[in-house]
Parts: sequence; C-alpha cells; structure tokens
Amino acid sequence: MFEQLLEKARAGDLTPESALGILEGSRRPENALKLFAVASELRDEHIGRELWWTSAIEGVTPCRLDPKCSYCTYANHDILSEELLLKALGALEHLGFRHVHLSGGTNLDGYDKEIVAMVEAMRSVSGIDIEVNLGPSITRETVRKLKGLNVCSITSSLETFNEELFRAAKPGDSLEKRKNLLEICEAEGMPTRSMMLVGLGESDADRVRLLFYLKRLKGFQTLRLSRFFPFPSTEFRDRPRCSPWELARTVAVARLVMPDIQIGLAAGNSNDDIPLWLIAGGGNQLLGAAASRGKGHGQPGARVTPVADGVSITDRMEVQERYIREMGLSITKTPAV
Repeated sequence: MFEQLLEKARAGDLTPESALGILEGSRRPENALKLFAVASELRDEHIGRELWWTSAIEGVTPCRLDPKCSYCTYANHDILSEELLLKALGALEHLGFRHVHLSGGTNLDGYDKEIVAMVEAMRSVSGIDIEVNLGPSITRETVRKLKGLNVCSITSSLETFNEELFRAAKPGDSLEKRKNLLEICEAEGMPTRSMMLVGLGESDADRVRLLFYLKRLKGFQTLRLSRFFPFPSTEFRDRPRCSPWELARTVAVARLVMPDIQIGLAAGNSNDDIPLWLIAGGGNQLLGAAASRGKGHGQPGARVTPVADGVSITDRMEVQERYIREMGLSITKTPAV
C-alpha cells in the first residue's frame, strides 16, 4: 500500500489523504528510505542538485507581541540603525553573498515605515536580492512598495495550522493575519515564503493541511522548517525536543506536495541536520552566514567576526562546504535563478 501511494505521488497524483498516509507510513525506516528516494528524485528533476548560498541580517526590528510566544527567547531591542544595517550588508557582500533575507520581530500595529526605509537604504548601495520576514507587520500598500523596490519575496511564517496550538504557542499573535499577508502577496503578485515549526505538538494531519494550503498559492516559493527546541526560560520548556527524523519525514512529504519549491532549514536546526535534510529531498538553499546582534551563534566550525557596535557575522560556509563535498555535491556563490 505504501509503495502504491508513493507511485501515485511520483506521478503527480497526490491528495491530502494520500499525503497523510505517506507521512504516517514513513515512521517505519524501510518506508522512509523509499520516500526519501522519491522526494530526492523530484527535487533533482524540478530544481536540480546544485546548492546555493543565502545569508541573513537578523533582529532588524524588536518583537512587540504581548504576551510573548510560549516557546521563543527572542530578545527585545531597538530597531537596527541604518548605519549598522549597511555595515552588515557590506560584510555579507564581501563574503560573496548575492542574496539576503531581513528578519525581525513582529508588530501587529505595523512596521511599514521602518521596513521600507531599510530596503530603500540597502537599494541605495546594493542590487543584492532581498527577502523580508517580519511576520504580519506590513500592509498591502507596503507590499506594493517593496515590490517596487525589487524585493524578491515576503515571508509569513504560519508555523502551525492547528489553531488551538497556535493560540497556546503564540497568544499575542494572529494566525489569520499571517494567512492574510500571504493572500495579499498572492493578489499583488509578490512571491512568498513561509515556515513550519515541526514538533510543537501538532499532528501529522496538521502538517499536511498546512502544506496543501501553501500549495494553492501560485506565488509560493520557499518553505523553511524549524525543529522545535524547548528553551529552559520559556513556558514550553518541558515539551520534548523534535527529532531529526520527524523533520526529515516532513521535508520529504513537503517535496511530494510541492516538487518545485525551495525547502530549507530554519531555527532549531544545525549544520548536522544538513545531510538528512538533503537525503529527504530538501534543497537547494543553504544559510551560509548571518549578521546578528551580540556575539553570534557559536555552532561548531562557525567563524564569528565582529562588524560594529555589538553586531557580528556568523560564517558557517566552511563546515557546510565540507559536509556537502563529502556527499559529492557542490555549492554555488550565487542563487540559481
């Protein structure tokens, strides 16, 4: 039965019911290996195998949600100044990046003026490809302005499609506003990205519903998956850590549902998750470096370089290149567009 479901999925005949059957059946390793093979074939067929670098400038805006999310340790801070923003951008470009996403905290009252000013400042010195991720903090007018500034895409991270779980995890946020931003972008012809938080407490059916919602958006380009981590200082500290196996199975089914999109790794993952992600049909974007406040992210093999005034670049490219080279693959310095 599992093989029959996979054959239909490989042929493009995939329903929510059959996707759920595949996801549930893939708990068994012998089935998962078959799923990973089909998912990888679809990835290779639709977007190829050559990986490419992206970068990030993180924490550009403070989080204004009240109450805070139950799983998050995001620190409050001031809006990143134009001076520091451009210094971070220059440092990333010096490393060879031609693609960057700006990420920051959410403000349900809006960060319209702030994000437009940031992108305008970047456009005054650079033609780098820019993606924006501030949650549901922007209006339709701002979507139009960002499109006019040649922003590549806008992210609205749904995280979970289980409304009760969303309210428990994100009591100060709004799933409807996050969905509405995706719908606005769809109507305005602005490409979109989203994120799924795997292991938060959702069911397999919840994951499949989220995937099929995103599938119907013609402008949807990138799905990033985060592996839940129970930070000790949060309300969700006693919930179990999401295993790499749960993430990999979900990556593979996401590839069956949407063969031609980018499927990347988000927060909660590390470089060590890359091999299983690739085997499961993930690709082709790798986060090679990120500019962030503080001392940077101390992952093994990462090089942290101060930029200015408490902003540092965490460069993971060397260890990622070694992992990818050991798998017989390669990474390009620029997006494959």
